[in-house]
Amino acid sequence: MIDDELQVLGKPRKLNKQEKWKIAIIAVVLLSLVVALGMWIHSVVASEQREIIQTGKKIGDPTILPGLQAATDSILRAELEKIKALHGQVIVMEVQTGEILAMVGLERNFEGKFQSCKNFAYQQEPGSLTKTASLLVALETGKVQLNNVVNVGNGIWEIDNGWIMKDHNWRRGGYGEITLDRTLEISSNIGISKTIWSIFKGHEQDFFNMLDSMSFGRPDMIDGIDGLRSAFFKSPKIPDWVDKEMLWSSIGFNQKIAPIQMLTFYNAIANNGKMVKPTLTTGEVSIINPQIASKENIAKIQVVLDHVVSQGLGRLSGTPILRVAGKTGTSQVGEYEFGDDTYIDEYQVAFCGYFPADAPQYSIIVSMNKLGLPASGGGMAGVVFHDIVEWMITHGMPPVLLLDEETNDTIRITEDNIRSVSDSLSNEE
Repeated sequence: MIDDELQVLGKPRKLNKQEKWKIAIIAVVLLSLVVALGMWIHSVVASEQREIIQTGKKIGDPTILPGLQAATDSILRAELEKIKALHGQVIVMEVQTGEILAMVGLERNFEGKFQSCKNFAYQQEPGSLTKTASLLVALETGKVQLNNVVNVGNGIWEIDNGWIMKDHNWRRGGYGEITLDRTLEISSNIGISKTIWSIFKGHEQDFFNMLDSMSFGRPDMIDGIDGLRSAFFKSPKIPDWVDKEMLWSSIGFNQKIAPIQMLTFYNAIANNGKMVKPTLTTGEVSIINPQIASKENIAKIQVVLDHVVSQGLGRLSGTPILRVAGKTGTSQVGEYEFGDDTYIDEYQVAFCGYFPADAPQYSIIVSMNKLGLPASGGGMAGVVFHDIVEWMITHGMPPVLLLDEETNDTIRITEDNIRSVSDSLSNEE
């Protein structure tokens, strides 16, 4: 009887029209879900893991170098105390592999002392560090060249309807007519904004599309850095967008980016356009974007970043021992009320760059937040960058050999001789 019932229950029958339609609809929905899932997986793979390269190193070892980590902590802590900062961080990375060699975060506690913290996913408006990306976008359009002249006038640009932009030296009369490469060297807000406005006015979304094509603001996930999320950009896709906001977007406002994401972009410039994903473990290199921009324009930006240090606002980040390249950044990121209509601004001061400039091996970002003026990316964060670079040089990262022209001897830079050699080279200049 049981067998007979099974035979009856299992007997095939024809489906009616309604049942056939239901099955067809379910099949279409399932197929759509599979296609959507496949496209999502492809987009993630394409944007973050287009290529995995084996380095030959043991997979899974930590990348942090204890000696460099300790030195970076000491150097950052000293500057935070000097400028009476709120918090700060430094990340040191190897250019070709993306291996994070040092990662220090410090914040002021209730006693006024600095303690370690994990602030590496903290996002804020990066200010002038974004100008490098904007200039690269401008070059990629083919509509401008570095020798084009832009008039920044007296340092005050009265746009219209109360929209006013100023350069940092507006009280001293501005820079007048300068070339486009010089706008980055002296970090002219007006020079960069006018250039981007002249190219993208009326089709502002194209600017943000080009930033995205360069993977600016990626990655949004790194193993070992909790809470990292996608960078935010206010663009024409946002409902309350106003077209003139792009003028500020081009100089690092209306966006939220973590320092590790900004370092990833500058590291790609140092790496001739190849963007690698930062990692805290050895063994593999993940390629986010094999070429963020044309090699020709990457080379042009490399020269400008070199000049930022040699003849621009980043002088204090440099060292006469070898060439350094990078960009200063200073931005107002907050405002605090202390009663009786008394306000004080919070500033981020930053420097992001790499060295040696002519054969990059290491990239570094320094970011610190402080209350009130003075606030200088070059004069504060640049000093931290400089001190870390010189520590690395004295510890063979990279080893630097100089020829003593008087004795014809080869000198290796160490902790014992770096001051005397540096002073000697500075006097020669």
